[in-house]
Amino acid sequence: MLIIPDSVHSDDDNDGYYQVSHSCSLLLPPFSMANSLAFLAFPGEIRNRIYALLLVVPPPSTTTSVVETPPIHPEVLRVSRQIYYEALPFLYAYNTFIAHPVRLYRFPQLRRWIDPVLAPSLIGLIRRYHVFVRLECDAGFSAEEARDAFSGVDELTVEVFQSQFKGSGNGVLRLFEGVRGVRKARVFGSITEWPEYVAWLERRMMSSEGSDLLESRGWKDMVGFETFPHMLESVQVAA
Repeated sequence: MLIIPDSVHSDDDNDGYYQVSHSCSLLLPPFSMANSLAFLAFPGEIRNRIYALLLVVPPPSTTTSVVETPPIHPEVLRVSRQIYYEALPFLYAYNTFIAHPVRLYRFPQLRRWIDPVLAPSLIGLIRRYHVFVRLECDAGFSAEEARDAFSGVDELTVEVFQSQFKGSGNGVLRLFEGVRGVRKARVFGSITEWPEYVAWLERRMMSSEGSDLLESRGWKDMVGFETFPHMLESVQVAA
């Protein structure tokens, strides 16, 4: 008998099969116990490669469409308890999820047309986030909420939009200045007005807690530093 936690799937809701969404679900042929044992006889490296092929998709972007998204097969989690625990991190820890525009790490989505993840135990496994922000709009979250949501994650991508060139300041980006300990941070999009600030912000988010980021060149060599005075305050406090 296969035991899958209710937070991952519900037999009553989807006829015995776990689904990420209606558009991405695929019913796999039933696995016998013999097939499961044969699969588990493969070396771990081969099993991991198979899990990645079944469960990991490219990171999201504004150009991603339904037809361009590779199929994802979470049904493999139902094969056996061991496969469930081996494969689960590939679905949640190795995929990049879209952060909620207001609630951030709550209600993350693998794609916008896929239902959000609701179970706290599964949200806790997510290590890669993609955030869409508009410079001309109020963010809907505070600097403290951004810090608490994203500090310590493996990857954080901030994609920036504005309705017209030089139409907005960088105040929304400043909300991410408190984020720390990100293994890989990237900010891109409508950022041509503040290339030095964006480079500084990426380094700051990847720095450890308490790092002052005063490099050998120093902030005085940064062109246009007056365009983001809040960053100046942060560096002065850290110094």
